[in-house]
Amino acid sequence: MTPSARAIQSTSRSELHSCYDAIVIGAGIAGLICAAFLAKSGKKVLIVEQHFIPGGYCTSFKRKGFNFDAAVHHIGGCGKWGIVGRCLKSLGIELEFYPLDPMDHLIFPHFTIEIPADLDEYLSRLQQRYPAEANNIKAFFQEFTKLYRATFNNEKSLLIDKYKDMTYADVLNAFFTNDELKMVLGGQCGYIGLPPAKASAIGVCQMMINYLKDGAFFPAGGTQEFANAIFKKFIDFGGHVMLSSKAIEILFDGTMAKGVKLLDGKEIHSGLVVSNIDARQTFFELLKSKADVSFTDKIKSMKESCSFFLLYLGVGKGIDLSNLKRGFYHTATDSGYTDGDWLYVSVPTRICPTLAPLEKHIISVVVSLKEESCRDVADWSSFKETMTESTVNRLEAYVPDLRKYIEVKESATPKTLERYTSNTHGAAYGWAVTADQIWGNRLPQKTPIDNLYLTGHWTRPGPGICAVVSSGWGVANLIMENWR
Repeated sequence: MTPSARAIQSTSRSELHSCYDAIVIGAGIAGLICAAFLAKSGKKVLIVEQHFIPGGYCTSFKRKGFNFDAAVHHIGGCGKWGIVGRCLKSLGIELEFYPLDPMDHLIFPHFTIEIPADLDEYLSRLQQRYPAEANNIKAFFQEFTKLYRATFNNEKSLLIDKYKDMTYADVLNAFFTNDELKMVLGGQCGYIGLPPAKASAIGVCQMMINYLKDGAFFPAGGTQEFANAIFKKFIDFGGHVMLSSKAIEILFDGTMAKGVKLLDGKEIHSGLVVSNIDARQTFFELLKSKADVSFTDKIKSMKESCSFFLLYLGVGKGIDLSNLKRGFYHTATDSGYTDGDWLYVSVPTRICPTLAPLEKHIISVVVSLKEESCRDVADWSSFKETMTESTVNRLEAYVPDLRKYIEVKESATPKTLERYTSNTHGAAYGWAVTADQIWGNRLPQKTPIDNLYLTGHWTRPGPGICAVVSSGWGVANLIMENWR
């Protein structure tokens, strides 16, 4: 059996245990990382996943020889000293990554900014473009780098206290007066799904400095290979997995979690349960609202993050993509924008040509959506057609006659994302990354239910592959400390 085949195969039912040390619900990246570390320590661990492949949003699918990444387009911190790099090394996982340089582009109506894969170089370029703000630019990045480091320290931090209630716009306004510069520094906020006026300063800091300090990378073979590598290592450590299996209840004896009940009625007992799925479903569907009322009331008051429209194009030979840069395509012309209307475009075959047939390419597009545009959609099929047509129209401003070259055209709406991940309304980042839902205001990893833990983007530290890797690793360490 090949490694890739092993990576997506369920454990035989005859090999399953009646009781495990831990059951992890959901094979998203945080769940995989947590399960792998627990299995590495010698514990009997079972992963239960509703989808037929592992990875959550970090998955891929194939159409006519084109290998499309479902939702993740690159991963931060995969270098030797980055969080992901150190985590993979600790698990003994070797995986090839392509470093991205430039890291991104910001395309505005009247100018374009290239973001290099080096913080000092980016700082220097911004100082050259905005000389009157040179000292402020240096001070801003020094402060944000210190704040970024503070987020990895569990001890109380005066810097975190300073910024925990601030929006990113608050920070930009405190450091700068140049509106164009503020617009540029807010140009990557799409990575957490909110414009600067609504985004948490700490949330933006974690995302931005992670990419600029630790690098952005693309896994060879696509993002599914990243998930598969962790999954395979979990199997190598003796872990068990049930794919295409849905947990419908967390078994609870009145004081603690004791296992899970599956859709087919099968009950599997365990010493503890780790939930890597939607927090609302965890507490209101799987636990039937049995948690402490103050805790469930907090969850009811929280707001999930935005969702997106995703377009996947497989294009034929001869197409000229020279004007299509990887990055954010903004319609905003000033820093006061609040709706964040943008496209994120990538051409992964420029990085990894084997994702498509010879001399052909993949164009992946993420389209920002206003909440009101999705709230009462009655016909998702019609919505998908309209969004596809408008997105291709926007792309043709950079790639004339694009339609002539399209060989494969797939798309996903918030409804699609909800179907494959079970995230409420297709939420892309768990809870919205607002100041009142980040850091100490995000759900804790250890819940009020004994032996029930949370991991992933619904808990701390927040969204993004690097953050959920940190979450999965942190929860595994927390569990091991309690066991010891």
